[in-house]
Amino acid sequence: MKKNKSDRKRKIQVSGSERRLKICAVVISLLFTVLMLYPLVFSISSSMKDNSQIYEIPPRLLPNRANSLTLTIDYTGMDFADEAALKDAVMQDSILAMFGINYKMADQSIMEIHVYATRDGKTIFHSRAHQMKLQMERDYGIYKSSAVKKEVLLHGDRYIRACDSIGYTFRADGIGTEIVPAQEPGLFDQVSGILAEKYALTGTLTGVSHKVNNLLNLESFKYYLQMPSYIYPESQMIVRFGFMTFVMNSIIVIGFAMISQVILCSICAYVISRLLTRKAGNFVLLFFMGAMMVPFASIMLPQLIMYRQLGAYNNYAALLLPFLYPYGFYVYLYKGFFDQIPGSYFEAASIDGASNLYLYSKICMPLSKPIISLIALQTFIGNWNDFFWAWLVTEDQKLWTLNVALYNISNNMGTKQNAIMGLSVVTIAPVILLSILFSKQLKQSIVASGVKG
Repeated sequence: MKKNKSDRKRKIQVSGSERRLKICAVVISLLFTVLMLYPLVFSISSSMKDNSQIYEIPPRLLPNRANSLTLTIDYTGMDFADEAALKDAVMQDSILAMFGINYKMADQSIMEIHVYATRDGKTIFHSRAHQMKLQMERDYGIYKSSAVKKEVLLHGDRYIRACDSIGYTFRADGIGTEIVPAQEPGLFDQVSGILAEKYALTGTLTGVSHKVNNLLNLESFKYYLQMPSYIYPESQMIVRFGFMTFVMNSIIVIGFAMISQVILCSICAYVISRLLTRKAGNFVLLFFMGAMMVPFASIMLPQLIMYRQLGAYNNYAALLLPFLYPYGFYVYLYKGFFDQIPGSYFEAASIDGASNLYLYSKICMPLSKPIISLIALQTFIGNWNDFFWAWLVTEDQKLWTLNVALYNISNNMGTKQNAIMGLSVVTIAPVILLSILFSKQLKQSIVASGVKG
């Protein structure tokens, strides 16, 4: 009886210690998870900040609330020679108001500015600009390296080109949108003071209002993707497709890498496993495995010189040809898997007159789906982050892959930290999503790829 009680007490003590151990393990795991995710969360948050917030000391984790500002300018009672003169005056006032407020009120998280023009009770003009759009025009576009002054903003046809780039709607008889001017006392006084002092308008400012719209922070990513078209205007492809040019280059390179490695490594492994003697197969496998030990730095320059002499430089051939060499580890995985396939399958097919091509394509490859998915995922994740070789062999901007483009954009003097963070998030998002979506398949593939000792 006493023995049973002591055993029961010992079990209770053991279960209590195990419970505490599990709680500690969970707490420590959560802590390290938070620490690992913090850089990603900070990058996403920083990418949604405006240009003033990104340089705050100490930095804040979350961005400020995004404000949308609406200005109403009235032209009632003003004489203009014709409709073109009215339109010209409205366009000038719109550019002065947008860029002036964006510059003078940069610390107030104004992520969007609407400008409405009215005349005789009708709304005749509307233009809307996101903060990032205005910033790109100042950093790379029409007003690059220019002071934000009235005479600079209105010099020549700059304001016309700026309006065309931002977008607007104008009709002298009304655009069909009714706007009721609203005045927020403190804000109206601040905006009217700035415009009267530095950016005097032709029309009369009759309304200033604002509202909070945090979705404007997310809209910044739209302009991050357009940014390359401003930085590299000499490339027609980049002007047309923006950052998606580099995304497509990466997809082309990685797609070719996945297909070539899946096919070439499996062919090599089939030959080693089924057509060569054990001794010869081990020698060939040792060759592939030994090639993995050669550091890339030792063959980088000879390979680059060889590729240039072959004409594979600054073109897609330079990016794709390296993947025509089977990667040793993938050959090893295939070979180990093929060795586990029962020999009776091959014997039965050979008796029926099956060729080696039939054995490879109809027996080995269909059974190798776990290995194929593993190699495809590993190739994608590994080469999505590849940088150095693509940087070495490409000078033409339209050939850059994602990481090469991100490197060069970050080295541009006009690129702000929030844009770098935003493009970095866009670059790493596919890898994170694929890792999450295919985590189960990845685990199953690794388990299924085990090689017998």
